[in-house]
Amino acid sequence: MPSRRAFLSGLGAAGLTATAGCLTGFDAEPGADETYDWPAGGGDGWNSRSVPNGVAPRDDPAVDRTYEFDGIPAGDPVVTAETVLLNTGVDVVALGREDLSPRWTVAPDDNDAYRYTGAPAVADGVAYVPESDTLVARDLDTGERLWSREFEYVFGETTPLVVERGDDRRVVIGAGEYLRAFDGATGERRWERRLDGIVRPAAARAAASVYGVVYAATTGGDLYAVDDEGRVRWNRTVDAGIRTAPTVVASRRPDGETITGSGDVVVGDGDGSIRCFEPNGKPRWRTDLFGFAEGGIAAGHDGVFAVSGGRLSALNAENGNVGWQTDVGDAVHPTPPALVGDTVYVGGERLHGIGVGGGVGIGSVRVGETRFKHEVDGSASYVTAADGSLFATMAAGTSGGRLAVLS
Repeated sequence: MPSRRAFLSGLGAAGLTATAGCLTGFDAEPGADETYDWPAGGGDGWNSRSVPNGVAPRDDPAVDRTYEFDGIPAGDPVVTAETVLLNTGVDVVALGREDLSPRWTVAPDDNDAYRYTGAPAVADGVAYVPESDTLVARDLDTGERLWSREFEYVFGETTPLVVERGDDRRVVIGAGEYLRAFDGATGERRWERRLDGIVRPAAARAAASVYGVVYAATTGGDLYAVDDEGRVRWNRTVDAGIRTAPTVVASRRPDGETITGSGDVVVGDGDGSIRCFEPNGKPRWRTDLFGFAEGGIAAGHDGVFAVSGGRLSALNAENGNVGWQTDVGDAVHPTPPALVGDTVYVGGERLHGIGVGGGVGIGSVRVGETRFKHEVDGSASYVTAADGSLFATMAAGTSGGRLAVLS
């Protein structure tokens, strides 16, 4: 397996720039890109939950429109140029982007059981939707089934990973102990790999296709690097278990082509820490957060951002040092952070917008880090962004929810 230096050297030819870590805060400019989307749970193939050059509200935003639904938020709102895909726990619905009018649904009949978890993924006009125990490819405009593949197990808070390799598109998803890759156009199984433990939510693709690696984690605490033929390159065991999907430390520069980041992979540990591994599997750093990271981790601007124990923590991506922390309050539902431009967005009792630099202060005592705290009815859960607007899900009790578009 190539060394970290070899990995960075190899990616350098493809446009990867190694980042130098900061010791405290993180420098970032307001984004300039007003045209972008959020095509999958985790935002992209790296689960980075970030659009570092994206434009998004920096002051308290106004609510433009809402969509009320039965159920509870169960994954990222997935946003494309014309469509929003929303998992309500009891259904997955497609909404028109401009007016949030319903277009199609996967459960047209009343469905009282919570059968749907995670978020769909979209590529080239096709929505790949995890539906109970079946991966279904649907036409994004009409919802028509194009193909489906059934698993022996129900999906657990997972989202498909779409891997583009030239003209070839593969869809990777795990359920139970199996990780499988399918042809995106036909649904033909390309490979299957049995792992040691139940597959955690969304896999994450390596930062570039030099080695064609997909990272996947299990609840038992095994992190796997699997190549594009389904062969295990390496695996590492985290004794306390893994509580998040893997996130690759990588993002795109404003030119849309150059990739910056170390290519390391980070996961939330069951002992309340964040662990980082180099692309060759060597442990790089471990940082205690004294609380479980839930829902997902964001990476960008040389930082790793995670919510645990009612606090948002910003860690140096190079060495794991805590740059800053700030209280965001306890949350009933998962509140994974989303980084857009120079702001981190996170839910809870309010929807928070927090500057990447973290303001000034010592530890969690900060001044000037919060750009806004937007009041919500209930609690804010998942938040994503597209074309300068925020798409946030709100939960009101145990049986009702709302999607709000804010700008």
